[in-house]
Amino acid sequence: MKSNDVYHNSFQLDYREPFGAAPKGSNVTLTIDVHNHYPVSDVILHYIFDKTDDEQTQDMDLYADQHHFFGYETTIVMPAEPQLVWYYFEIKLEDGQFFYGRQEIEESGTGMVYDRIPPSWQITVYDPDYETPTWWKHGTIYQIFPDRFHASGERELTKAPATSLMHSHWENDPIYIRDENGAVVRWDFFGGNIRGIMDKLDYIESLGVTVIYLNPVFEAESNHRYDTGDYHKVDQLLGSNEDLSELTRKAKSRGIEVMLDGVFNHTGSNSIYFNQRGQYESLGAYQSKESPYYSWYMFHDFPNEYESWWGVGTLPTVDKEDENYRDFLIHNEDSVLKYWQKQGLKHWRLDVADELTDDMIKQIYRQLKKEDDSSVLLGEVWEDATTKIGHGKRREYLLGGVLDSVMNYPLRGVMLAFMDGHADAYDVERRLLTLSEHYPKHYFYALMNMLSSHDVERIKTMLDSFLPEHMAAEDKAGIVNAQVKALSLWLYTFPGVPSLYYGDEAGVTGGSDPDNRKPYPWSREDEEMVAWYRQIGKWRREHSALRTGYWKSNIPQYDVVSFERWIENGVDHFGESAGDEHMIYLFNRHINEERKVTLPVKKGKWQHMENKKRIFKARDGKLTIKLGPSESMLLRHLH
Repeated sequence: MKSNDVYHNSFQLDYREPFGAAPKGSNVTLTIDVHNHYPVSDVILHYIFDKTDDEQTQDMDLYADQHHFFGYETTIVMPAEPQLVWYYFEIKLEDGQFFYGRQEIEESGTGMVYDRIPPSWQITVYDPDYETPTWWKHGTIYQIFPDRFHASGERELTKAPATSLMHSHWENDPIYIRDENGAVVRWDFFGGNIRGIMDKLDYIESLGVTVIYLNPVFEAESNHRYDTGDYHKVDQLLGSNEDLSELTRKAKSRGIEVMLDGVFNHTGSNSIYFNQRGQYESLGAYQSKESPYYSWYMFHDFPNEYESWWGVGTLPTVDKEDENYRDFLIHNEDSVLKYWQKQGLKHWRLDVADELTDDMIKQIYRQLKKEDDSSVLLGEVWEDATTKIGHGKRREYLLGGVLDSVMNYPLRGVMLAFMDGHADAYDVERRLLTLSEHYPKHYFYALMNMLSSHDVERIKTMLDSFLPEHMAAEDKAGIVNAQVKALSLWLYTFPGVPSLYYGDEAGVTGGSDPDNRKPYPWSREDEEMVAWYRQIGKWRREHSALRTGYWKSNIPQYDVVSFERWIENGVDHFGESAGDEHMIYLFNRHINEERKVTLPVKKGKWQHMENKKRIFKARDGKLTIKLGPSESMLLRHLH
């Protein structure tokens, strides 16, 4: 049996309805076509409930005979408990059997014939009672590494950790000073602070930002502050608790929310809780088994051998099952969450969410929502969050009641694969449709989409590395700028919440940590790029189709990514009232050649958003456009 003699495509409603994730207890109809020259005796659907590994089978009914193909169909009921459901097909012939499953383990869509049990398609079954806050899906994030954004006032060197190195020039490059074993022995600081962020709220607002996501701000020894010393206290080099509350109030008055970074998997070794060096007045877990914090940590040989994050001794891991720790973090009257909720801080990004248990995350989620159901809980997850396995079981991040959002590193990976030639536009379409199929709609539109972050190379540096080494620097710069514009426009017009890493809009470059954490180049910005980010931020703010409109990929050829966003009949994709509009994104990745493409579109005229004098007219339901090398554009349908 040949693969083109059998057909099922999970992306098409004719073969799977509804598309994508399904509410618990709902019906899903599955269809498969088999060429009628085969003597088929039975077609059987196999489906497996992920939580129990319980496999069930269902005979499929012959319902159609057309164009030399028999159509087989059946409807299955999703389980009452949210989880993943896997399925594949078995085709029994008079003289044997074949199977039909996914072509790739991690990619959905069409399948292929196998002579053995094949890779299965996935249905994500979720609880529809949980939805992501509406405001978040309309958001735009600005991520700030606090020490490197802006310094306000005189720097108070006495407030820096004793082991620190303070840069005398803001323009310096960040460095690590390590010992012979590679451990950082002196952390470098530039003196950025919370008042510095307040001073730049006009600038942040001008970018169309609605959320400021701050990397850790609590007292710590390092410049990244992922080694928390005191969860109830802002690091004095950054300012005070009152400064953070004031920033939150001032940002709120501009329609901007503040999100904190919650580092709850580990603390610093130099902290109130562990107190390895005895610098705090507390009785730390390292100092005594009688410490009130002793049960938080997992010692192998007290006190010097203990669990730590990736073996880093300065980051001792906490026991997430310890009730004492959970009460301190979540439940006590003055718990970390409750304390900061009282200060108006109600949105959190969970660092290394994979290292936390689902039960602990659920408790955090419930505490946040109990005080304000518009609170957002976002997790650092690097892979497809629906298939992630951690702590020996499938994670439930997006099944309902666990997280509101995750960082969308898979999208960044797809974009970079397209740019470096490891994926063409058809690969991009398949991978993005797979994500949209796996993620419940509310979550797909709530993902934190980014080109850069504090954990990865900056986008400008990545794109430069993809270009030929022999290319002239001036030519490289022009191409990279065009590519940054193209990818940022993609990010701001795609479903999800775009996140701009401070300095990307100013042309900051940077390889891996610490190079990706350079200070913002005030008075040395790439003004043209800043203006561009202001423009796309304005487009996103003014056009609801770019936020909660329908999305459809429309690939015209392998070098060109194109997709449509639209709202019709006065409601968006979530049934909310919105004005009708229709927009198209296009991008030609080729750095030397133009690409002429034809798209099926609504009749009428289409206007170029950046150069409004450029009008394209659709003829016979088709729009033909020439895209120059590295050219991207956003078109708007003129009614």
